[in-house]
Amino acid sequence: MKRSDVALVFYSMKNNRYSINVLVAALEKDDRTPVDVYVVDERRQITLLNTLQRLRSLYKKTVLAISFLTTQLPFIEKLVDMVKKFLPDVLVIAGGPHATGDPLGTITRLKFDYAAVGEGEETIRELAMALTNNSPLEDVCGIAYYDKSLDKVVINKRSTLVNLNDYPPFPYWRGRFNPIEIMRGCPWACKYCQVSFMFKAKPRYRDVDVVEYYSRIMLREGLRDLRFIAPDSFAYMSADGRKPNPSAIEELLERLHKLVQRYKGRIFYGTFPSEVRPNSVDYELARIVRKYVANKSIIIGAQTGSDRLLKLINRGHTVDNIIHAAEALIKAGFRVDVDFIFGLPGETREDIEDTLKVIEKLVRIGARIHAHTFMPLPGTPFADAPPGRLEPWLRKRLYLLLGRGFLYGDWLKQEREAEMIDWYRRAGIIFTGKSLSMNTRIRYCGKQ
Repeated sequence: MKRSDVALVFYSMKNNRYSINVLVAALEKDDRTPVDVYVVDERRQITLLNTLQRLRSLYKKTVLAISFLTTQLPFIEKLVDMVKKFLPDVLVIAGGPHATGDPLGTITRLKFDYAAVGEGEETIRELAMALTNNSPLEDVCGIAYYDKSLDKVVINKRSTLVNLNDYPPFPYWRGRFNPIEIMRGCPWACKYCQVSFMFKAKPRYRDVDVVEYYSRIMLREGLRDLRFIAPDSFAYMSADGRKPNPSAIEELLERLHKLVQRYKGRIFYGTFPSEVRPNSVDYELARIVRKYVANKSIIIGAQTGSDRLLKLINRGHTVDNIIHAAEALIKAGFRVDVDFIFGLPGETREDIEDTLKVIEKLVRIGARIHAHTFMPLPGTPFADAPPGRLEPWLRKRLYLLLGRGFLYGDWLKQEREAEMIDWYRRAGIIFTGKSLSMNTRIRYCGKQ
């Protein structure tokens, strides 16, 4: 039933549905939601256009919010052009990793009216209130916009960090669920990764009581598998996000295990959609986790088998850490999948040969390899780096591992996506480095 003068429409796609659930949950967590919220699930573009057309006749303002990844640029570019062409009075707002990494290109080249940057829970609530009160959106903390007088994109950068306990992980009242985010923020700041630069280095956690509460809701609603989101599952409740806190992890898993036994459910931890860092793993912690979880495998983020390259990309661990982590997890009864990225900036033939030697060693002890290709993502220190490319000799080696059943992954698709990102950057649609900083201005807002 229509309650507000403003309709806020979220476009939920395969790659952003978790983010959309979080934002909808933040808006609707209490009875003070100032706008009417609609979620259009990805089917055909015409479904979205028809929904927007209908809402325009019912509301004074109709706003479309799209959270997206850099790899979705070709689709997003066409979608926004279509909305602007047929529904020019609909306000279109961007969010997610790409908008945070490149607010300048998002607004000036992709033609979004505004971009939400960084964490979205508080920003979306302030944005909704401003829309309802007819207040300037330019005053909303966490919003980027084009300032004609400055001829720059201004970024109202939020100084405060979100407390995960203050917001539901999903809008369960809508029947929408996703893995529970138990940790946000990463202190390691790997140069290829957007996480530390989007969510900051200070780790924050969802308390055990809160995780248990929402897990119970999921189980009561008929879901049976509990999964979790964290940059490093073995860093949950760590004081600094680096040194594991085994007792806190055991408390979490023990309480959840009692819960799932009652509902005949299962716990998946340290696996998709999360992983563990090699330097977080030891045998005792692996043994603790194995007691409670249903997953038979755990994912280790190794990224390269070259100590030189590990230092260059700021990983904060060594090759020995990778081997020891795999051995500890296998000894504890897990199968191990290990992530490696090929085509990283500064990678040499020698680095690749070192990586392949480490891979062969991991395969011999029973691990499986998950191969990736480097992509230069906006907002990271490697945003200006060339796209990852796999030489023919390396492709052949990977295919041999694939044929033996020891390797899997979307490295070929990612290689094409990396080339696409590079094309957008060279075409002036993605801004990085000096061009980004020269054409934007940051204004800090929120509590200092």
